[in-house]
Amino acid sequence: MFGGFLIGFAAISVSIFILYLLGYYQIISIGSDNYSFKLFMTLVVAALIEDLFTRGLVLRELENWLGTNLAILIIMIIETYHIFNPNTTWFSFFMSLCWGFTMSMLFVYTKRVWLPFFFHLGWNFAQPFYGSNLTGLEDMGKIIHAKFEGPVLFTGGGIGIEDSIITVSILLSIGVFLYHRSSKEGKIIKRKTIRIGV
Repeated sequence: MFGGFLIGFAAISVSIFILYLLGYYQIISIGSDNYSFKLFMTLVVAALIEDLFTRGLVLRELENWLGTNLAILIIMIIETYHIFNPNTTWFSFFMSLCWGFTMSMLFVYTKRVWLPFFFHLGWNFAQPFYGSNLTGLEDMGKIIHAKFEGPVLFTGGGIGIEDSIITVSILLSIGVFLYHRSSKEGKIIKRKTIRIGV
């Protein structure tokens, strides 16, 4: 659980650090005055509901029925519902596909919902922590008050840092790495062939 949260938080942290080095991220002040426990619990509940349903139920059943690869593809398509969030762009569609892929791989590699859930939680907590919007939402509170200034492709624009090409590249790299490990360790389930006897 701690590892999942740490990986999710670290993925956003690395992206923020790269933006800082590029001069696109500037810290203005630090304070938790407008960041409440209520907002944090909102993130917990939202992530738990999504992951229990999408990964713990739908992905699990689809994987057993259709095999891992087709199940992941379906989940990737399902995750594109995020494009209906505020401030989304065409790039957000690609980000949603990558999100669906990596979150699926977090489940496929462990066969448990807890790694993707705590990754999700760390990912969601890190964005307002660093002063970014969260999936287009501007009222999630902030701990670090910062200014994002640079190309939208790098800063993520109104949707937040998760829509940055840097963040998406990190996210996709995690998914590809886990797919490679899962393949080597025999965790990719093949589609069952139905034979009809005569």
